[in-house]
Amino acid sequence: MTSIKNTEANEIIRRAMHRASELGVAACIAIVDAGAHLLAFQRMDGASLGPVDVSLRKARTAALFQAPTGDFGEVIVGHGLTGMELSNGGLAAFHGGLPILVGDAMIGAIGVSGGSADQDLDIVHYATGVE
Repeated sequence: MTSIKNTEANEIIRRAMHRASELGVAACIAIVDAGAHLLAFQRMDGASLGPVDVSLRKARTAALFQAPTGDFGEVIVGHGLTGMELSNGGLAAFHGGLPILVGDAMIGAIGVSGGSADQDLDIVHYATGVE
């Protein structure tokens, strides 16, 4: 299993912080490896404490299910899987988490929390180059 490198994770965090600053969002940014283990984390100045855990959950969810967290949430609602977000030590079922891919291979995931769901999604897309 190929996994994201520290230098790549740090560059993605740098880009996420840049975009968050442009949007006026004080965000928490978590990067996990392909096994959903924390690799890098940044809490921007002014970010509140709640988004720390949420960003970690978003990154883990995106890695564990190899899907954007907003899509994961739609599956939960669409299939009546209420409570699924309580599995795996707590998941996130709303925008802001995204797998990091090289080709078709997932090498890690990012989770951002601190803004609205749409702002968090914008930040992860900008940071990873996904449109």
